[in-house]
Amino acid sequence: MNSTSRRVTNIGLALLGVLVLLVAFASVSSAAMSPVVGFGIVIAYLVAVFFLYRRADLGALAESLQRRQATLTAATRMSGAARRAAARAKAHPDSGYGSELTVLDVGMLINERRGDGGWDRRIAQESAALDDEFLQPYVKLFAPAGSAERHVTLTFEFYDRSGRLQFSHNMTDYLRTGENLILCERQLALRSAQQPMRAGTWDLRVKVDGVLVALHNFNMASTGGAMRPATRLSAVRDDYEEAPSVSLEELLREQARRHSE
Repeated sequence: MNSTSRRVTNIGLALLGVLVLLVAFASVSSAAMSPVVGFGIVIAYLVAVFFLYRRADLGALAESLQRRQATLTAATRMSGAARRAAARAKAHPDSGYGSELTVLDVGMLINERRGDGGWDRRIAQESAALDDEFLQPYVKLFAPAGSAERHVTLTFEFYDRSGRLQFSHNMTDYLRTGENLILCERQLALRSAQQPMRAGTWDLRVKVDGVLVALHNFNMASTGGAMRPATRLSAVRDDYEEAPSVSLEELLREQARRHSE
């Protein structure tokens, strides 16, 4: 029983209770009705109220247990990176402790623009390099029925080793019951960055409606190999660029296939 229906039920029962009390008083003060009948009506009313709320409470308990079971089942599908990121988030002052959302996976795409205008992409979770071109975060969330079917605000942030915020983007998405694979719609320019960045351990932080649900650590190397020439892209604005469309599901499936070989 939701809050609106419970409120309507309470009002209805209160009005009916007043009527039942009036009938009971009338049975005592008037010979038109037997007191036994009047008190029988009162007892029947109290029994009906008891079973109505008992049924509602049992229904709420069953629903809560179902959500809990779904969350526990989802927890078995968490990647190692997601497990560590969720644990770090719970230990952070902005913790999402008590949230019914489960982080199933978290990481980044490294996007490189080809000479023909296309894109080369690869999934990275443990490391990236300052001479990579673009870094685009993603998160995979599981939402049980009670926390889904609603719009949420997701915040993706990158912090460098000195704790300096290098990237922050808010986006609105619709959270559906079950698994939600969400790719940030913007990406951070690394190679052509306008502000200095430091190599070392970086943080990817993911928030849902302002609550931190994932704190993912990864290594940012100074270079990933041979230095590539830096290019300033006219589309870059404040080191952010709208990310190209991509099927993240296909990339993740391909990654899983390669790991299984």
